Amino acid sequence: MEAPDQHNADSIIKLPRDVMQLILTFLPVKDAAKTATLSRQWRHNWRSNTRFVFDSDFGEISEEGDYGSKANALMLAIYRALLVHDGPVTKFMLKIPGLRPCPDINHIVHFLAKKGVQEVALIFIDNEDDGSWREMPSALFSARELSSLILKDCDFSRAPSWFLGFTKLTHLWLESVDADSGFYDDFLPKCPLLKHLTLFIRDTNAMESRGKAELVAPSLEVFKSNVWNICFRHTPLLSEVVIETQPEDYARSDFGAYNPDVAAVFASLPAIQKLFVSLEWMKFLASGNFPVMLPTRLCQLKSLENQIVLYHSSEARLLLCLIRSSPNLQRLYILLCDAPSSLPPTELIDSLQLLLEAECVPPASCFQCLEEFAIHGFTGTLIELDLVRLALTSAPQLRTLFIYPEVNSDLRKDVKVLMEVTRYKRASTEAEVRYVWKEQADTS
Repeated sequence: MEAPDQHNADSIIKLPRDVMQLILTFLPVKDAAKTATLSRQWRHNWRSNTRFVFDSDFGEISEEGDYGSKANALMLAIYRALLVHDGPVTKFMLKIPGLRPCPDINHIVHFLAKKGVQEVALIFIDNEDDGSWREMPSALFSARELSSLILKDCDFSRAPSWFLGFTKLTHLWLESVDADSGFYDDFLPKCPLLKHLTLFIRDTNAMESRGKAELVAPSLEVFKSNVWNICFRHTPLLSEVVIETQPEDYARSDFGAYNPDVAAVFASLPAIQKLFVSLEWMKFLASGNFPVMLPTRLCQLKSLENQIVLYHSSEARLLLCLIRSSPNLQRLYILLCDAPSSLPPTELIDSLQLLLEAECVPPASCFQCLEEFAIHGFTGTLIELDLVRLALTSAPQLRTLFIYPEVNSDLRKDVKVLMEVTRYKRASTEAEVRYVWKEQADTS
C-alpha cells in the first residue's frame, strides 16, 4: 500500500504548473490555501489562483452574537487572502451568509479592478433597517475588464462622469436593486456588447415619476425583469424576453396614465423567439390599445408562455392577437388565473367562440407549426374548452396537449371534462391529450 500512495503523491507534486492552476480554480479559498502543505512546488501556487470565491465554505455570520466583530474578522481574512495574491484575478464572488455590504467592499473592488478582474459577484442579504449601506461600490466603475457582473441588494447608483463604459461586459445580473433613469440613459449605452440582462428592481412603483423605462441595447439577446413599464427602443437581437412581475409591483389604477402601445412594444422585437408574459404585464398591455393582429408579425417567435385572466375580454383579445401575430409558434403555455370579482360584468366573457366571431379573424392559421400546448389551472369552463378545441382542430403538427386541472379539483368533474375533450376533432393524427393531475405533475 505504501508504493501506490507514494506514487500518487509524486504524481501530484510533478504536475505541470498550468494543471496545478486549473485544479486551484475549482477549490474553495480555504482548500486552495491548504495545498501549500503538499510540497515545495505547491507552496506558493495558491497565491496566483485566478478565482476567489468567498461563500459559505469560507465562513458565515449567524444571527446570534456580535455582528460587527464577526464581520470584521471575515473581512480581515479576505484582505489577507488578497494581499498575498500574485498575478491577475479573473473571478471574484462574495456570497457569505449573513454578510451585509460595508465601506470595506469598495476597497476590495478597487484592488480587484487593478488586477484586471473579469467576473464580479456581490451577493448580500436584504436589510430593511438602514439603507445607507446599500450604495453600490463606486470602484466597480473603474473595472474596465469586466465581462460579467452580479449584484444583489444594493443601489445601482448613477455612473460617475469619468465612467468610460464597460466595453467588454456581456452578462449583467441585478437583483433587488434600486436603479433610476440614469441606468437606462447613462449606463446601458456604455455597455455595447451586453448580451444578457437580468434586472429585478426593489420597487417598480417608484418608476412612475420617471416615466417609461427605455431600453437601448443593440447587442442584447436575453432580457429578464420585473419592470412592467418597459419600452424597447433599439433591441434588434433580443430573442428572449421574460417579464416576471408581482401584484405588488404596480397599482392597476395607474394604468390609464400610460396607455401602452402594444404594437410599438413588439415592433422593436424583430428577433424574439421566446416570450414569457406575467399576469401583471398582461394586464398592463391589455389596458392599452392593440389591433386584432400586430402590424409587425412575430415570425421568429417559437415559444409563448403567459399568465392570464381568460375571462377578462381585453386580456383574451390580447392573447388572440399575439397568437395571430406568431405564424411559426411551436410551443404555447398558458397559466389560467381566477377571474377577479372586482371586474365589472361588462368586462367579463364566458365564450371564446363569441369573441372569435366578433373579431372575424380566426387564429387557426397561426397554429400550423404548433407542436405542444399546455394549459394550467384548468376548471372546465366554456371559454377554456373553446381554447382547447381551437388548438386541437387547428394544429396539424400538434403532438401533445397537456391539461393541468386546478388544485383540489373534483375528480368526477375532471372525468367529464376529459370525456368532452376526447370527442373533439383533431387536425393532427398524432395529437395526444394528457390530463395531468397534481400527483402526476409532482412526480414528473
